[in-house]
Amino acid sequence: MKKQLLVGIICAALAVTTACGNSDNKNKGGKEKPKSKDGKTIVTLSTYMTSDHYLEAVKQKFEQKYPDIDLQIQFSSSGDEEMDEARMEKNLKLTNTAILSGKGADIIEMSYLPVSQYINKKLLLNMSDALESDQTLNKDDLNMNILNGMKINGGLYTVPTSFYVGTFMSDGDILDKMVEVDEDDWTWEQLEDISWRYMQKEGTKNGRSALANYAPEEFLRLVVKNNSADYIDQDSLKAHFDSPEFIDQMNQVKRMYDEKIITANEAKPSTQVFINYYLYRPLDFFEFGFRFYENPRLLPTPHSSSEAGGTSFLVPSQFGIQANSPVKDEAWKFIAFLMSEEAQSLEERDGFSLLKSVNDKLLDSTKELVMSDKFKAENTGEIEERHFNQLKQLLASANRLATVDNRLLAIIEEESKSFFSGQKSVEEVAKLIQNRTTTYLNE
Repeated sequence: MKKQLLVGIICAALAVTTACGNSDNKNKGGKEKPKSKDGKTIVTLSTYMTSDHYLEAVKQKFEQKYPDIDLQIQFSSSGDEEMDEARMEKNLKLTNTAILSGKGADIIEMSYLPVSQYINKKLLLNMSDALESDQTLNKDDLNMNILNGMKINGGLYTVPTSFYVGTFMSDGDILDKMVEVDEDDWTWEQLEDISWRYMQKEGTKNGRSALANYAPEEFLRLVVKNNSADYIDQDSLKAHFDSPEFIDQMNQVKRMYDEKIITANEAKPSTQVFINYYLYRPLDFFEFGFRFYENPRLLPTPHSSSEAGGTSFLVPSQFGIQANSPVKDEAWKFIAFLMSEEAQSLEERDGFSLLKSVNDKLLDSTKELVMSDKFKAENTGEIEERHFNQLKQLLASANRLATVDNRLLAIIEEESKSFFSGQKSVEEVAKLIQNRTTTYLNE
């Protein structure tokens, strides 16, 4: 089972257990800090994972730095027991119930929990002030674009361990002939315009298309995933799928298929002008990009005309602190340690680092590898310094957290089919999506 499906499961559980959150929720902050037998302050951390080599490595380093703290990681099950859907649902419901009843761990892995609902119930600590006043972190080295992209209601309630950066990888040779693309303001309208001009000039005579392998409803899902803030207000948990902007977006997607700019037909990546992709590490660009194109170019994920520039990003994990934890100060020390050079440099960490300096080192080691004769012999195209600069620019522009709410995205995909097939009008479908998403968000 894909982990994204769990968002819907736990949101349903939230509706069942809301009564717990409305009960007499005593403030644990008034309690004494729990101590181990040897006098250490106990800080608990819960995660849906059955094991996590990175967390275990961080725990070891953290306790070496803070010998007066006993960090206790609560994995969802022990041993090599496989985490199936039923077991995951059970563990997430238990976590949800514990949070709403004022119990549970001090630090919680929040990736597949309804963060906005917890914030509205004042169950999570706003860490903005703690970050601002922390003296252990080099703020100039932090990728603040990522941390700012994590904010809800102007507050920082969860901090990720790392991030994956979204891109529309493209055939640079074609773009160079077509138009000068402004990476700082790369919109869906510009994508359509460039793609239309390419198809008018080249047609299908060379068997290429701007994009392929997506049914219309799947492409609309992709657009919403990477631009969810346009249609879901995380501060108020209000949907805006009946807005003129979303109606225009659906019409634009349909138009691109009608004009054969995008096709649902299967096609190799090398026959497409653009490929939507999330880079997990610097090497991904060079391994995949130069496999598909002689001159690959990294463009941001397009944004709507109402949004600022930048690109989307995903996070493999994110951690929050319970607002009523009796050990908030110690819990913050762990969150801050996650962002330290020591923790960010661990080889067990997945994705790009929250620190610019660590990413620079990753780029340097990647450059040494891809400039080797062996790598060049296995790939087409010439790797130049400008390709590394493109990657640096892309990382610096990541500012939109893409949604992994699979249940919400499924509503978009399911309901929009009837519009793209001509069975219903765009207004009818927009209203259906608005009603279903509103019901879902209010659960």
